[in-house]
Amino acid sequence: MALKLTIKPGETVYINGAEICNAGSSASLVLKNHCRILRESEMIRESDAISPCSKMVFALQQIVFKENPFEELNELSRLAVHILQTMPSVAPQILEIQQLLSEKKTHVAFKKGKALMALEADGFRIAKAG
Repeated sequence: MALKLTIKPGETVYINGAEICNAGSSASLVLKNHCRILRESEMIRESDAISPCSKMVFALQQIVFKENPFEELNELSRLAVHILQTMPSVAPQILEIQQLLSEKKTHVAFKKGKALMALEADGFRIAKAG
């Protein structure tokens, strides 16, 4: 299934490791095969990954981009355990993220991680991850 992607002026997207920046007016791309893609506006910088959930989102972001994200999956598991120990009520969200990853739906898992990060920011208290 093709994906139509509209890139705004000045917007950057990352597709399979390539950084693509729109230098002109709005542009549309049609991606006809599977690829690893994120908009810069969706991404989190490593320096901004300071809470447990934001660290999880950063790991999910890396998983989106990598062909074989073995180390990132291990880090994600470690972070999930930490989050569950301090915030057990988010177990359904963590399980959903793990299920999506097992189905190779990495982009959807990334978005679910961002939703979990928003929950954390809205008042859930989680002890600082190591």
